[in-house]
Amino acid sequence: MNNKENLKSIVLWWLGTFIALLLIIFNTIFYEMLKHSFYDRVSNSLVIIANQVKDNFTPNPNKIITIPQKLDYPISPVMIAVFGAKNMKIVAKTVTFMDIPLYKYLKSDENFFIVKNQKYGKLAIYISRIISPMKGYIVVATPMYKIDIKLQDIFIKMLILNPILLFILLLGANVIIDRILNPIKEITKVANEISVGDLDRMIPLPMQKDEIYDLVQAFNKMVVRLRDGVDMMERFNSDVSHELKTPLTVLKGELEIALRKDRSCDYYKNTLKIALKEVNYLIEMVEEMLFFTKVENERQKKLVEVDILLLKVINDLSKKAKEKNISIKIEKLEAIQFYTNEILLKTIFVNLIDNAIKYTLEDKNIYISLYETDENIVFEVKDEGIGMKESDIDKITERFYRTEKSRNRNIKGFGLGLSIVKKALDVIGGEIYFKSKENMGTQVKVLIKK
Repeated sequence: MNNKENLKSIVLWWLGTFIALLLIIFNTIFYEMLKHSFYDRVSNSLVIIANQVKDNFTPNPNKIITIPQKLDYPISPVMIAVFGAKNMKIVAKTVTFMDIPLYKYLKSDENFFIVKNQKYGKLAIYISRIISPMKGYIVVATPMYKIDIKLQDIFIKMLILNPILLFILLLGANVIIDRILNPIKEITKVANEISVGDLDRMIPLPMQKDEIYDLVQAFNKMVVRLRDGVDMMERFNSDVSHELKTPLTVLKGELEIALRKDRSCDYYKNTLKIALKEVNYLIEMVEEMLFFTKVENERQKKLVEVDILLLKVINDLSKKAKEKNISIKIEKLEAIQFYTNEILLKTIFVNLIDNAIKYTLEDKNIYISLYETDENIVFEVKDEGIGMKESDIDKITERFYRTEKSRNRNIKGFGLGLSIVKKALDVIGGEIYFKSKENMGTQVKVLIKK
């Protein structure tokens, strides 16, 4: 049994419930307004009759009142009586007037009443005071059965028509919902067909720029990101396999040779040194990958003396530069204090200067500048290294990306340094720019927003 809820059914259920409630409320209000309208017509007709009787009434021995005019529906039949003010007895009446206990109504401040009678059922009664030719009351009454029959007929029609109207509205809503859900069904269909090996599928954008358009656009962008992620993972697998394969092959080879026959103590020491070097290489690689995943969580800020931090980093890396007889020259250095994350800022300095040392040839120079503008703190590193192609510049900050010239064992690296720098700048707020020419060197410019 499929227990999955259907969005269309849920929407139709709630919409049907809402429309049904609206119809009930509207029809109740409409029915009450119509009833009051009919009652007002009756009341107005009774007032007209009462006024005509008042203008033409003269007591006569027969005590018979004739209806002054024939009125159209809803007033028919009409019963009229004149009561004296003193004894509250009937002075004159129409032939059809029946005995109605009217004493409490004659003394009331109101003029119009709806009362129930055993013979006529519901009656509408209007009472008007007269002074001349005598003091008393004119009572005009009419049965309400015609009004009630008319209202009942309208009520029955409403009971029949409302379900039909509800059905028509839900039928229209069903068509509209289908039109709304069709693009979503298409998204679901394409999403189910997309796999890691088939990320080239895109959903055509609808003509109308609405929420569905935004959803389709967001979905297509997600597919592009997934495709880029898969490409990156494939490159990651290739690079990691390459980086891991070499040290592991060296380790395996050295250990196999050492175990083939008995060796001298010095030979075993040398083998262990080689093994230790390769293990350290693997550890460094793993640490860089782990650090990359932690960069995004580093968000604590404090006041940092940026120039002092940079000088410490240069001092720490000076030994590595001296091994290649590289001179680190400071072209410009301003005293700068800035609220930022010290760990991430140091990571940016370390990776960029270390990169410059790594890819600069022996006996060359590296130039460093640190200064501030109105909007940014500017950090620049220029080297006289191997440079890179223009096509590599856009990809250089991607994870595990290394240029062709850097893919050798003489230049240590995993292609994570600049990715870490880019991620750190995303967190603290900044941009990085590159200028480079092959065999001429590279210039890196970092802008950190104040």
